[in-house]
Amino acid sequence: MLKTLIKKQLQMMLTAFYRAGKNKKQKSKAGYLVYAVLMLYVAGVIFFLFYSMMSTLCAPLVNSGLGWLYFSLAGVLSVVLAVIGSVFMTQSMLYEAKDNEFLLSLPIPPSKILFSRMFSLYIQNFLFGGLVFLAAVIVYGKTASPNAASVVFCVLLFFLLPLFSLALTCILAWLTALLTSRMRNKTVFTMVLSLVFLGVYFAVYFRINSYLQMILTNSEAIGKNIKTILYPLYQMGLAAEGEAKAFVIFAAMVLALSGMVYTVLSRSFIRIATAKHSAAKAKYREKALRVGSVDKSLFRKELRRFTGSAVYMLNCGLGSLILVVGAVAAILKQDALLSFGELIPGGKELLPLLGCAAVCLAAAPNTVTAPSVSLEGKNLWILQSLPVDGKKILFAKLKLHMVITAPIAFLCGVVLNILLKPSPVTAVLTLILPCVFIFLCGELGLLLNLKMPKLDWTNEAVTVKQSMSVMISLFANWGIIMLLAGVYFLLPVGSLISNNLFLLICIAVLAVCSAVLWKMLTGWGAKRMLLLQ
Repeated sequence: MLKTLIKKQLQMMLTAFYRAGKNKKQKSKAGYLVYAVLMLYVAGVIFFLFYSMMSTLCAPLVNSGLGWLYFSLAGVLSVVLAVIGSVFMTQSMLYEAKDNEFLLSLPIPPSKILFSRMFSLYIQNFLFGGLVFLAAVIVYGKTASPNAASVVFCVLLFFLLPLFSLALTCILAWLTALLTSRMRNKTVFTMVLSLVFLGVYFAVYFRINSYLQMILTNSEAIGKNIKTILYPLYQMGLAAEGEAKAFVIFAAMVLALSGMVYTVLSRSFIRIATAKHSAAKAKYREKALRVGSVDKSLFRKELRRFTGSAVYMLNCGLGSLILVVGAVAAILKQDALLSFGELIPGGKELLPLLGCAAVCLAAAPNTVTAPSVSLEGKNLWILQSLPVDGKKILFAKLKLHMVITAPIAFLCGVVLNILLKPSPVTAVLTLILPCVFIFLCGELGLLLNLKMPKLDWTNEAVTVKQSMSVMISLFANWGIIMLLAGVYFLLPVGSLISNNLFLLICIAVLAVCSAVLWKMLTGWGAKRMLLLQ
């Protein structure tokens, strides 16, 4: 039975890759290739980011006799990345899966259900943290001369570190599930917690160079703190350098922690997974009922769906948060922004274009429409049974994307225009371009999801984070910006073509593309929406 459950979990992880839709239609070879290229690209970016970081640390620490500290820091980065990348996926997969009650109704021990899900989460932790540790090991191999024991233990640590991060992730997910299991609106709590994680991540990311310098300057003091505060990772660092005793200690600690976590979760799994949300009952008061139009009702439904899911908001609405942070940063760093324009040729004329491109880049991660059809799931038949045109259903989803993204992008553009003081024509064009771009991105995400829906999901986090439509939509959004930037450098902008004319050309091209996609949405898309199964 355990083997069957593990096989089921692995199939669910892979189904977004090789299957599409409820009818299990296999994707084409082109789909395989596109997905593989995108995944390799993401993995490559993460790998080289941490490779460059570890290259900065390795030689100074190893030459100072602190090779163990180098590996301990690599372990910290690996565990932190794995925890941040999978903590909310863990909560959703363990306690909020749609098939929890079905599986618990079968004669299957809850401990086996839990183990199968923890196994799939272990693989995800392995993928997240493994890239960091792999980069650290390769840099160490090129910088130092590792002995045979170091090589063997590093290979074994590849499998132990994800187990350690999995235990920590499960503890955080368990605590979050305990706190929110009786909450009526737990989305707010989850969102706040998510934003805290993101805030810490971005704070560290933007100051990473100063932190690296601080580590190199105070390596002895940091090493002493790790020995006491992060003792398991201290032993891990020694083990990576080839100390057998340290490896045994670290392995024993990880296995003991994992065993305790599994035991505690097994005992509380049924209670948390089947907890019903409790809240005070609303008292009915007689009053006149308000009737809304079909369009308003559909939009309210989409808005409730978006605001009712922390995973959906966080992963598909991140661009709006980036836009707000970017606008505030531009105001606070106004002097630096203006001085940057003085350092580049034609900076005064070029800065408004760069600001417009920055707004588009910040808005690109908003892929609200890309999973919106898939999220209907098994309830899609309700929409299909209503006497509503498919165009209106799709328009409500597209409208949500615009409401979430366009107003904030517009305000961000207004802030930049106030700071940069471009000509009135340039100011207007730099406000129009992001809005047209956002509309095009919304249409593209919706079409991709209609083409590649995933309606048989049991965990919405998989649909939002791992579906092919979301992945392609995200990279396509960035690709459009890079394509326009490439055209800017190829065309004689500034000499024969003015910046305003270039902006006007971009708006016209994006508008034409939007019109083509709109035609597809209102034709093929509307029919497809009502025929999906």
